[in-house]
Parts: sequence; structure tokens; C-alpha cells
Amino acid sequence: MEPTRKETQVKTDEIWQLSKMLGISPWKDLLSLPDNQSLHSTEHLELERLLHFTFIVSDAGSAKQKSPVFASERTDFVSLFKYLPFLFEAYQLYLCPDGLIQQRLNSLSRDDNLDDDNQVSKILSFILEKAAQENASDIHLESLSTRKQIRLRINGSLKQIAIPEELDERLFIKVKLHSGMDIAQKRAPQDGHFPFISNKGCHFDLRVSTVPGIYGEKIVLRLLPTTSIQFSLEEMGFSKNHISIIQQCLRSKTGMILFTGPTGSGKTTSLYSILKEMQSEALNILTIEDPVEYRLNGITQVEVNNLAGISFASALRSFLRQDPDVLLVGEIRDTETAQIAARAAQTGHLVLSTLHSNNVFEAIHRLSNLGVKGDDIATSLKLLVSQRLVPRICSCGGNVNCKICFGKGISGRVPILEMLKITPAIKKMLSYEDAISKIEKMSCSEGFVSMRECGQRLVTENIISTLELEAVCPEAFT
Repeated sequence: MEPTRKETQVKTDEIWQLSKMLGISPWKDLLSLPDNQSLHSTEHLELERLLHFTFIVSDAGSAKQKSPVFASERTDFVSLFKYLPFLFEAYQLYLCPDGLIQQRLNSLSRDDNLDDDNQVSKILSFILEKAAQENASDIHLESLSTRKQIRLRINGSLKQIAIPEELDERLFIKVKLHSGMDIAQKRAPQDGHFPFISNKGCHFDLRVSTVPGIYGEKIVLRLLPTTSIQFSLEEMGFSKNHISIIQQCLRSKTGMILFTGPTGSGKTTSLYSILKEMQSEALNILTIEDPVEYRLNGITQVEVNNLAGISFASALRSFLRQDPDVLLVGEIRDTETAQIAARAAQTGHLVLSTLHSNNVFEAIHRLSNLGVKGDDIATSLKLLVSQRLVPRICSCGGNVNCKICFGKGISGRVPILEMLKITPAIKKMLSYEDAISKIEKMSCSEGFVSMRECGQRLVTENIISTLELEAVCPEAFT
């Protein structure tokens, strides 16, 4: 039986603790080992595969130079320490990710030109550094009819980037090896992940997904920062009025707040910002996510794991036995999760979650379709928020010397929102399961501001352009 990710992490942590005691240095480059221009003998390769380690051949003229030796959590350290004095006069032992050792042994076993493997590592490092520098959310490695291409998703849009070297299948194999995937499997989708640290010291967990295409595989890498979240609703671009409405609903500490919108509209980020502001030693906050996108100190975060039987619904049921105050559900996507979330909100808990719908009124219809009764919607729901992210116009006016937008004229993204607070009148209509059109008419009479109207205000203030507003929220949008 294969060990779970948690079991593997525990073992890795134990090895790292042991390495400190034995004076083993950590290898900081998570993507590659040093260049090795010499092949290893058959006897050395057999020993390396047996004990699961590798080494770099030192220059012949450097007798006193220490030979770098690389080990991982899979290495047989007891046997390795017995052999090392006979292999090297002087050596320095490093602890590195297991995938790097496996890749090096594969290269040596194939008797390939090692320069090829080193060059692919440099290309991958270049791509990842470029993505981190541009604040990209995703990296797309694509197989076209005659070539490979790389695109980055920056500020919600995909943009192709130039690579100094010609791309080929070796880059795809490299990514799959890092991600713990089967490199021989090219006809079925695969998922994996691996860590990355940028030159600026930013830590990422790269979630990797592959799908087979007619011209070859497509790989998408999502960059998830592993550092704690540092931004607030105000820094995200929420207006004072919107923040005030959210804070009013949070004060009751019960009920359900739902953020709606398509994928990539910033729903999860908004919820994390709310959680960050709510963090307190007086509150027990638990989250179930798929995957955990940001780390929050002092909060119990659980990741969906279907193989281990952890789903949104099963985790939510367990959470209710954990004396919770606040529950965050990454997404309500099925009947069971929707019903449990509604019951939790009715029994003295604050529930935060997301839902896929075009606007706040469709969200009500969506909950009904998921099997939540009108009475339960009325008594559990506190606030519905629908949002989109739109490119923000940089204040420089397109100055090519601008250090924020670098002459592109765009400085991040700003949310356009609509909020439906569940007032007594709307609560009564929800309980009676009145038509959505009647609820919409009532909300407008109570001062409801649509997403389109919110966007038009931002256009007037020269924060976003009319073109960008029309792209996400056209005039006929309801």
C-alpha cells in the first residue's frame, strides 16, 4: 500500500531532523543537482541504485576537494555511511528531494549526454522564475502540431512567453518526474505537485495536471504560495461600503455568507481575507479546501483527499464535532454539502463558502436546485456576494519607466461586486419560495446595487476601462 502524502511528509521531517544531528547540509536548489560531466562506472551505478543516493565526480586535479554526495528520505543511511569512506577521501553529504536523485540515476543509466538533462533543468528554472516574477497564477505547457509553447496566466489573461532554448518533450518529462508522475503514461490524465523557491525566497507549492491531446500532452502548473496570506479586503480593492456590509454580517457570528462567480473571479481569495481579519485565539476556525491555496496560522486547514475518504461533506460533518465557531467550505458543489452547510449555519456557526453562479439571484436558484429548502435558505443565509476581477488602470498613464506596470498600463486587478444582504423582507420571500424576479424587485427597492452599476462607478473614477467592464459584465448582463 502506497504511503499517504501526510505519512510521507512525517517521514521526510524526521529525516531532516536527523540530518541536522549528523551534520548533513540541506540542498537548497529544489529543481536540479550540480552539472556532472562524467559518467559513473557500472559498479558505482549499482550501488547508487541499491542505496538510493548519487554523487558528483570531482576534478582529478582537486585531490582535497570534497565530493558532493546527495541523499534523500529513501536513502539507506546505515549502509551509505559504511561505504562512503571507501568511495571518497573527502566528501560533503547533502539532503535533497528524492525526485532529483531519481532523475540523475535515470540519466546516468541511459548513458545519455548529461548536458541535455542539465539544460532542461535550466529551462524549467527560467520558466518558473519568470512566472514568479510576473505574479502568474498558472503556467501552461502546450503541445501544438509543429512545436511546444509556454503561456502564463497573468491578471486573468494568458500570455505567451519567449524561451531562450527550443522546447521539446524533455521538458514535459522533467516536470512529470518532479511531480511524481508516471513518465510512461501519456494517454491518461495525471495529477501531482512539487515545491519551488524563487530567487527572491518566495515559496510555492506547484500543483501539476496533465491531459493527453492529439499533438501530445498539455501540462498546467498552478502556483500556490505557501507563505501566510498578507492582504486584506481593503488592499484587494473592496470599497468602504462593501467592507461595512460584510463586517455587519460577521458580527452575528452565525449564518452563511456565500461568494459566487466563475473560476478565477477571486472568490476564495476574498474568503481568506475575511478569515485573516477574523483570526483570534477566542475562535475555533476550520476549513476544508481543494486544494489549500493559502496557509493561515492559527487555523486548522484540511485538504480534500478522495482516496482517504475526505470530501467537503464528510469533513464538514466531522467539523461539527470539533466545537467550531467558524467553518470555511472551499466550494458547495453537491446536495449533501449544501444541506450540511445550511444546517451548520442554523445551529450557531458562521459558514463561509463559494458557489458557481453568474449573480446573487442565480445563487438562490442554485441552492434550491441543490436541494436546500426555502425555509432553510431563509434561516441560514446572511449575505450573498457575486464578484469579478477586472484589470486596474495604472496611475502612471502608461509610462514605460513605471516600476509598477512596466509600461503595460495595468496594475493588478480590482473586484467589481454586487451584494445581497438578507433583510427581513427578503427572508420572508425566501421562506415562501417566491419567484426570483420578485426577490430581485424587492432588493432593488431596498437599494441593491448591481455588479454593472458597481463597475460603471469604477469606470467613472478611472480605475477600470469601459472595455474591460464590457468583457466581464456586458450591458445586458443580469
